[in-house]
Amino acid sequence: MSSNASTDVLIRINTIDQLFNDPAIDPFSDKPSVILGEAALRHAVHQELGRGLRGWHAKRLIIQLPADQITPGLQTQLVTAVRRYAETKRAENHASIRVSRSRSLAGLVLAIAIACVLVLLLTIATNTLFANASDSVKILLTGLVTIFIWSTVWNPWDRLIYEWLEPWLENRVLHNMTTMEIVVQPEPNTAG
Repeated sequence: MSSNASTDVLIRINTIDQLFNDPAIDPFSDKPSVILGEAALRHAVHQELGRGLRGWHAKRLIIQLPADQITPGLQTQLVTAVRRYAETKRAENHASIRVSRSRSLAGLVLAIAIACVLVLLLTIATNTLFANASDSVKILLTGLVTIFIWSTVWNPWDRLIYEWLEPWLENRVLHNMTTMEIVVQPEPNTAG
């Protein structure tokens, strides 16, 4: 691991099931995903998102296990399992993005309709009920309605514009995971 050591994605686990399943939280462990009680592959994806998405062509996914956990054929099985997980998670993220966009768009249309009704009611109220009111009262009423409209429209707008970004970025990492070299190796012997 000389020149590739700095570009490798290293996952250290005690058992193979910790790669995909959340282990019990163990703050006494020396393995980050076990300390957090998080599935190691999900933890690695999130760590890579934090590092950026460049240079994946040179990276390898190295999974270190205790030597007694490595069985014949594990390398092949693990490559298939990691790629299957990445493809399935990508499909789930695509579906999540579609659902989020359609719900956010429907919410935005509803929020804009509510805003239009409120503007219409405000116009009617300031020209009839508050026609003789001072400008300060009209400005206060307009300000309150504007704040309510803004808060009503903001959430669906925010979700429509930004909510898709995280699963989309995660999909870029997962896509790279389907093509990168995956290596199973025994953890270094720390005894002695």
